[in-house]
Order: sequence, then C-alpha cells, then structure tokens
Amino acid sequence: MRIFREFTPNWFTVGMGTGIVALDAFLLPNGPLWLKSFGTDLWLFNIVLVGIFSVLLLGRALFDRAGFQAVMHHPVQSMFFGAIPMALTTLVNGFINMGPALLGAQSLIWARDLWVVNTLVAFASVILVPFYMFTRHQHRLDTMTAVWLMPIVPAEVVAASAGSLLPHLAKSTQHLLFIGTVTLWAFSVPLAFLLLGILFLRLTLHKLPPREMAISTWISLGTLGTGVMGMVGLGTDSRMLFPGWGTTLMGAAWLTALVLWGFGIWWFVQSLLITLYYRWREPIPFNLGWWGLTFPLGVFTGGTDLLYHAFNIPVFRTLSIGFFGLLTIFWLLVAGRTLNGLIRSAVRTLSTRETSEPDEEAVS
Repeated sequence: MRIFREFTPNWFTVGMGTGIVALDAFLLPNGPLWLKSFGTDLWLFNIVLVGIFSVLLLGRALFDRAGFQAVMHHPVQSMFFGAIPMALTTLVNGFINMGPALLGAQSLIWARDLWVVNTLVAFASVILVPFYMFTRHQHRLDTMTAVWLMPIVPAEVVAASAGSLLPHLAKSTQHLLFIGTVTLWAFSVPLAFLLLGILFLRLTLHKLPPREMAISTWISLGTLGTGVMGMVGLGTDSRMLFPGWGTTLMGAAWLTALVLWGFGIWWFVQSLLITLYYRWREPIPFNLGWWGLTFPLGVFTGGTDLLYHAFNIPVFRTLSIGFFGLLTIFWLLVAGRTLNGLIRSAVRTLSTRETSEPDEEAVS
C-alpha cells in the first residue's frame, strides 16, 4: 500500500526513455544486426517496465483515491499524466516494427488494440490536464517550464504512431484513421507552438528555470521531433490513400517536416547550451526529470531517420547516428543514476525497519 501511495506518473518517463532507445536502436539506418537485437530485447524489457508502472498507477487510483486526486491537482505532477500515453506509444511502435518477427501477424492486432486504448488516454491528457490548469492549478509566467508541454504532446505522439500502423489496416478503415490522425495532430501541434512562444517569452523575461528543472528545456525538442515523424508519416500515407493528389500532399507534409526539423536543431543547441551552463556553475541535482534527456532526443533522432529515408540525403543518416550516440550516453547515465537511487532507497528502507523493530532478547 505504501508503494501504491508513493507512486507518481513521472515514473512513466523511464518507460518513455527506455522505449525510444529500443526503437532507435532497431531502426537506425544500416545499423548492425547486434544493435537491432539489442533494441528488440530492450523493447521486451520495456513492456514489463511499463506494465509494472501501469499496475502501480491503477492501484493508486483504486486504493488511494484522495492521493490520486491530489496528484491531479498538483501543478507539476499532473503534467506527467502525459507521460503515460507516450510510454505506451513506444510499445505500440515496437509491436509494429519488432513484433511481427517474434509474434507473427498477431503482433499487428495487438498494436491496433493498444493504439486505440492509448488514443483514449492521450485524449484524456490533452483535454483534462489543461482543464485542471484553467480551474484548479495556480500558475505564473515566471514559474512556467517546458513541462507544460507534457500533457499536450501525447496527441501528436499517438498521431505519429498511427502513421506507421495505417498501412497494416483494412482499406475500409484507413481513410477514417487518416482523418483521426490529422485531428490528433491538430489537437497538439498548434497548441504546442503557442506554448513554445510563451516559453520563449518566459525565458527572456525571467531567465532560466530553477536548477532542479534545468533538464525540462529538452522537452521542447521532443515536441518538434514528434512533429517531424508525424508529418513524414502523414505524407507517405497521403500518397497511398489519395493516388490523384496524394503526391502534392506528401510534398507539403515533407516540406513541413523539414521546417520543423530545422526549428528542432535550434532547440537542440539551446537545450545543450542551457544544460552545460548549469553544469559548469555547479552540479544539477538528480531527479526523474533527467529522463527528459532521453525521449525528446530519441524522437528527434527518429524524425531524422525518417527524413533520411524520405529524401535519401546522407547528411541525415550521419546526423541520426550522431544523435543516437548522444542518446545512448544520456540513457546509460540516467538509467545508472536511477538504478543507484532505487538501491539506496531500498537500503534506507531496510535499515529503518531493522532499527525500528524491538530487540526480542531485551524485551524478554
């Protein structure tokens, strides 16, 4: 019960980061077989990880309703409900890309069903959390961080995932899914751009966020990386679904993806500079927010991969390999620090229990 009560949705960022590393390892252009095998194994591990987190969150919702409601009312913790559908998306994409070799055609059925459930969760995130921001939370411009993007981005993440799923569905449902995908993308991207503009204003007027939120600036990169993936996927699906004018749609979508990718490069450089600025002054305290180094860079790496396949320009392949190398370093660093923190927490808990238990010999 104590574990249920203490569990918070920001733990799903671990599933986000681990899942995107697995996908990027498997899909890296011309990657070696051992790397694809590593990506598959890591994806299987992430299924277990996200499954455990889902059980813990459901347990808290059932057995600690007051605490669960308090999380929804918290101005920061509530933002991480958006991490749930983004972690689940890494599982969906794994079923599409890696699953068929392990599970056969059944993998695509599971991908479809999980995508439907995940879409409902993403829809709840993008609707309910902003509503709580409007009615329950207390926010100020000077305390704003890129974490505000967390409940908004899942809609475009799910939309990008649908682009990979659509070719595997029956033709009778493809057009309907395409319209739904565009709608989900519209739920997220315009609002995300609005928040990016406000974030730029906040950083200009009130300077950098507190040290413990330093990593949050990377979330902006994830918004743009997912937008790139979504646009490339929508462009490819347009050509398949609308033979007459789909090529025009594809060209427009891919051009939009290039613009988003260029904007993402700007945010990548800014996020790197901000992180180094903090690091040079004094160490950044570790917390689960450090997982913000992984998923945003991972989806931007994935978007760069897709641009390479779309345009067949070698520079995109070179950059995607470089981004993946940096992503791997980030993941190893953050995963190691997280595991170390869990071990220390377990040791402290055991020590507390031992010292709190009465000495039976002394009592007798």
